[in-house]
Amino acid sequence: MTPKLRLLLAALLAAGFVATAPAIAAERKPKAEVPPPPGIDDPGVQAQEPAATNDAEPADAAQADQDPLAPLPKPDARLVRDKASRDRTVNAERVAASQITTRKQGDDTVEEYRQNGRLWMIKIRKPQGPVQTFYDEDGSGRLIRDPKEGPVAPVYFTLYEWK
Repeated sequence: MTPKLRLLLAALLAAGFVATAPAIAAERKPKAEVPPPPGIDDPGVQAQEPAATNDAEPADAAQADQDPLAPLPKPDARLVRDKASRDRTVNAERVAASQITTRKQGDDTVEEYRQNGRLWMIKIRKPQGPVQTFYDEDGSGRLIRDPKEGPVAPVYFTLYEWK
């Protein structure tokens, strides 16, 4: 290919691009009007009072006016407890009517609570750490953790020790 032919081809390609550029620009959607950024000495945005809404207006319409990117409220993460575990008087009466046996098992103190000869609660008191409580709530003989202590049993490890 000769240099003149290369120059002619380049000119034709450039003319083709220049001719189609306005058509491509016309196809593009115009950008939304965005205000310029505030200046350094601008006072900023003033807070506006919310508009009064009609009582007849549905709640969904009021929520539609709110910012869709606003953070959602945090869920309720409190433990759910049944009424029996919250009612301390029932357990207090049952403890008062129980026969309590206390024994030492190693360093731990174990308290066994019995009613009519049936074991219904055990409390394990360790020299360090919280008291662990186990119940037989349904009379099956199977002991479960106290629901007031939460879903996870604490685990303690000795990482370092000196004398």
